[in-house]
Amino acid sequence: MKENETIHKILRRFQTILNGLKSLGIEFSKAQNNLKILDSLLKIWEPKATSISKARNLKTLTLDKFLGALRVHKVHLNN
Repeated sequence: MKENETIHKILRRFQTILNGLKSLGIEFSKAQNNLKILDSLLKIWEPKATSISKARNLKTLTLDKFLGALRVHKVHLNN
């Protein structure tokens, strides 16, 4: 994650990388993808990243639901 980068941009960039890897025959599980995203977040996101990893099943969490949870947290950070 870059400073002042939106969650949407991060996930769009991440999806581009995943699509490129998929075209090469390399695929990862939902849990692996979700952990990579959580690991890439800035330090300010650490409490939310921890709560997502503890409260949700990363094996079944879709990118859409994951994005929703992060967007809600972003609103709280801005307020």
